[in-house]
Amino acid sequence: MSRSDFTSPNATVDQPSRRDLLKLAAAGVTTAVAGAAPSVQAATESTAKRASGNAAFGKTLPHDASGNVNASAADAFEAATQSAKIADWERLPVTNEIRLVNPLAAYAWDKDPLAPSVIKLPAFPALDSERLAEEALELYWMALLRDVPLWDYERSSLVRDAVAELKKTKLNANVTPQTLFRLGTPGENDGYWISQMLWMPVPFGAQNQWQAYRVPFKGTDFMTSWPEYLKVANGEWPPGILNHFADLYYLRSGRDVGEYVHWDFCNQAGINAAAILLGNTHRPREAWPAGNPYKSSRSMNGFVTLGPGYAQNAMGMVCDLALKACWNEKWVRHRALRPEEYGALVDRSVRGETVGIHPLIVKSDAVKRVREKFGSALLPQAFPEGSPAHPSYPSGHATIAGACVSVLKALFDENRKLRFAMQPTRDGKDWENHNPNLPAPTVGGELNKLAMNISVGRNFAGIHWRSDAWQGMLLGESVAAAFLKSERQKSAEGQQGWQTSFEFTGFAGNRVSC
Repeated sequence: MSRSDFTSPNATVDQPSRRDLLKLAAAGVTTAVAGAAPSVQAATESTAKRASGNAAFGKTLPHDASGNVNASAADAFEAATQSAKIADWERLPVTNEIRLVNPLAAYAWDKDPLAPSVIKLPAFPALDSERLAEEALELYWMALLRDVPLWDYERSSLVRDAVAELKKTKLNANVTPQTLFRLGTPGENDGYWISQMLWMPVPFGAQNQWQAYRVPFKGTDFMTSWPEYLKVANGEWPPGILNHFADLYYLRSGRDVGEYVHWDFCNQAGINAAAILLGNTHRPREAWPAGNPYKSSRSMNGFVTLGPGYAQNAMGMVCDLALKACWNEKWVRHRALRPEEYGALVDRSVRGETVGIHPLIVKSDAVKRVREKFGSALLPQAFPEGSPAHPSYPSGHATIAGACVSVLKALFDENRKLRFAMQPTRDGKDWENHNPNLPAPTVGGELNKLAMNISVGRNFAGIHWRSDAWQGMLLGESVAAAFLKSERQKSAEGQQGWQTSFEFTGFAGNRVSC
């Protein structure tokens, strides 16, 4: 994927009003903004088409035997998103155990003073678009490759088959085993797929927390039959159980990374990364970029501002803003279907129904292999419950990761090489020093890789799209830029002209100055 496919987070766009957005939502129209990638098409489904359950998020609402959302339930859902009234949400025909995840949080964003400075995302790809079919193809290959160790991609025949098919698409035209399932941010393609921030020990007070985790057994996939799919789609507790290895492992595979982002708390990766970066120096001053005034101060060190305490506390402050911005996009503007819902359409299409999706995915080798392995063309899920009960676009994990990583790139020297780096042993049960034949990991590269890992890890689980990951990271980046600008304006250092600006390299390779 080339940089031209990316939407710049710094583009100037006209923001539609809240009233305009609600009118568009009522009509079932997803709006686009200036600067959107050409491959991303505006969705223009009619209300009736959306009510069929084929074009929009509908998890927990009642479905018929074919997987269509009940029309009256879909209408009530759309009405609730318009009104933003608790009473309308409470009247939804949701009677099972799984509840919708906090739709009212979408409207908290409007009350935040930083909201106007954040750019709205381009439209989610249309249901019948080639782009969405290409993203689905990537997810089917991810499902097939969940258990292949990421460092074995160069030697895997299954990976070679995936690359051969994906190279035929616009989305992955230049993919190689080394770049497979990466997003191409600066430094991200160097070395291992997994970031040092998910391998290195995390300083935790007077001890180190070693990042070995409980991971699921290989081949543990869910929602591959229609009875199981419909139970989960209707909001019932999943019938399957996720069994784990008794031993702890360092992250090795797509399944392992997916499990990390299954159980992590919101800003866990950001907090851990801040601790790692602070501990990966001989002296704290070494970690700061040239623009930090305390790097060369004769008499002072930073702490509450522009220092260790600030770097750690900022992960919580920016995470709150990122989640509010993300939920506004999810619930008010897009309400995009989850990959599992699209997978149901793939299976129906394979069986001869007309469901309005692009034929590329239906005729693919990946779908054929999934059918041979599982007996259906449903998208295999890594979690028993499949996706969470909120719309897909953008990814909350990606938005938080984008925000936290962007703040860390502004606070730390991106170009500094890590003083210590490591890698797991081949069995994943221990660690050894980083391979000296690989490029030395840099702060900026490993942080970009971390944002990619957290974002794409959710794709490996089958619950998010590439658009969710990439656009979520860009949204997080924009939130971080707005946050840092506000922080500079209210700080004593900034008011006295000591701190000139916060700067960092954006995910698209652009220089962001706050």
